Formats: sequence, structure tokens, C-alpha cells
Amino acid sequence: MQLPKIQINQGNAQIGMTTTRGELYIQQPHAELNLHQEPAKIFLSTEKPQLEIDSRKAWSALARANFDEITDRIAQNALRTSMEYIGEIAQDGDRMMAIQNHVNAFAEIARNHVFKERQMDLLGEASYDNVDVQFTPGTIKTEVQPGKAEAHPEIHKPVVDYYPGRVNPYLIQKNYIFFSSTGENLDAYI
Repeated sequence: MQLPKIQINQGNAQIGMTTTRGELYIQQPHAELNLHQEPAKIFLSTEKPQLEIDSRKAWSALARANFDEITDRIAQNALRTSMEYIGEIAQDGDRMMAIQNHVNAFAEIARNHVFKERQMDLLGEASYDNVDVQFTPGTIKTEVQPGKAEAHPEIHKPVVDYYPGRVNPYLIQKNYIFFSSTGENLDAYI
């Protein structure tokens, strides 16, 4: 006896999809850097250096001193010369009194006094260091006022545009189950 056969066929569902991609646009505007700068300032003040040259001793040594100094020198030399001359007169008087020497003192004294020069020293002291030099250096005072730099940045937000994508599903084939039977005696009991 042949038993009936049941045949089952099934088909899966098929789904199709169409998609469009999403789009993302990002744009970043540049930031603006607003700079403001104050320049630095420098203030200078100077004192000039001083050079003092005292050449009075050098001019005095060349007999070109000022009038007061020359007059004072003449007075000192006159006093010294007069004292020397008084001393010479006293010596000449002693020679004239000494008649025991048998020398003609009068003629000799007269001859010496005729050709004798009495010089007056008007020159100052000669020296290698007759010029006095004094140097006072100058000064420089510096004051710096620092400058400033200020920045005021303006930052711009990014511009973002988004277009979402789409998914469109559709059914290509429905799922199914199909039963079929073959054979005789489908309603038989065993």
C-alpha cells in the first residue's frame, strides 16, 4: 500500500531597497583677528660731558699769563732784586774800605756795574704737566614705555547643512508556503 505524500514548498520574501545618500556640507568661515598695537616709546635725556682744560700754567711758563699774575711776579722779582742789590752795595762798600789790599776797587766796581744786567724772571715754572685736564663724563637717562598689543578675535561658527538620505523599501516577492498532496487513499485510516 502506498501512503500519500505531502509536499511542502516555501518561498522566502524578497525585499528590495532604493537609497539616496545623505549629504553633509560644512563650511568654516575664517576667524577675524583684529589687532591693535600701540608702539613702544623711548625717552632719552642726556647731560653733555664736560672737558675742562686749564692752561694757565702753560701760558705762564711762556710769559703770557694774565695781567694780575705778571704784576705780582714783577713785584716779587723787584723785591728780591732790590735785596740782592742792597747786599751787593754792602759788599762793594766793604771792598772800598779795604785800602790795605792795594786794589783799585772803585774802577773794578764801576766796570762790573756798567755791564751788569739785572734780569727779571717773568716766566712761570716750565713743566711737562702744565696743562690740567679734567673730564666729567655725561650721562644718558633712558625711560622705556612698553607698547601694547591687543587682539580682539571674532570667531565665526561653522555653517553646517545636512540633507538626510532616504531608504525606500519595496517588496519584490511575498513569502509563501504551498502544501500539496499526492497519492491515493488520502482519507484512509490505518
